[in-house]
Amino acid sequence: MVRKKYALFAAPFIIFMLMMVVFPLCLLFWYAFTSDDGFTFQHFRDVFNDNIAWTILGRSLWIAILAAVICLLIAYPIAYGLTMTGFKRRTTILLLFTLPMWTNLLLRSIALRNLFILVDITPGFWALLISLVVNFLPITILPIYIVLGNIDKKHLEASQDLGATPRKVFTKTVLPLSMPGIIAAFILVFSPIVSTYFLSSFFGGGGSDWRMLGELLNIQYRAGDIGVGRGSVLSLILLVLVGLSVLILNRFSKVGNKRGGLW
Repeated sequence: MVRKKYALFAAPFIIFMLMMVVFPLCLLFWYAFTSDDGFTFQHFRDVFNDNIAWTILGRSLWIAILAAVICLLIAYPIAYGLTMTGFKRRTTILLLFTLPMWTNLLLRSIALRNLFILVDITPGFWALLISLVVNFLPITILPIYIVLGNIDKKHLEASQDLGATPRKVFTKTVLPLSMPGIIAAFILVFSPIVSTYFLSSFFGGGGSDWRMLGELLNIQYRAGDIGVGRGSVLSLILLVLVGLSVLILNRFSKVGNKRGGLW
């Protein structure tokens, strides 16, 4: 009886997952493998023979990786400084970093684009990259901040007592123990960037030079039944790539945790 009562609390979550995850995935598979004539692999053949689609997919992946890495390089020192230096007003500083996320993305983008006009940054690669870093940096800081804040200070004290220099304390203790936060931040940033639509069209110049996967999916899904099939195939390919990256990073995180610590 007790288990049945607890199962009732899980019902809303199960219903949500069925409606928002399982059902959309079933639709993706349905449109990817079917046409007016029934079951088909034609959509896959169309996508694999489309050089433009592969160019856009490759561009989306390397821009997403580059933007995520830059966000990590900026976010980690910020999170480290807030958690490891005993800064008294770190909650206020963290709030200031996340405050822009409280406003609408469109308003932030318009303000950023007006700033680009003032400093003479034209729409294109640099405008797109800066906009991605600015918009996703707060998301990158939070998981790293949480993980660093939960590191037991006794680990650091033990490393110092064993004669480790501050550099070795960081590289051999702090960094391995913070890998879960780094990987979580990378996934949280990489996944939405690789399929971004609005930012790439708004800051990329509106042409095909810096078009990303989100724009291509929008074009495909608005092109009729054939486009929906091709868009579903592209979505499945992206899903597989993101899933593989998550598995690889999780594997790397486990290896890092096994090797973590000073000795």
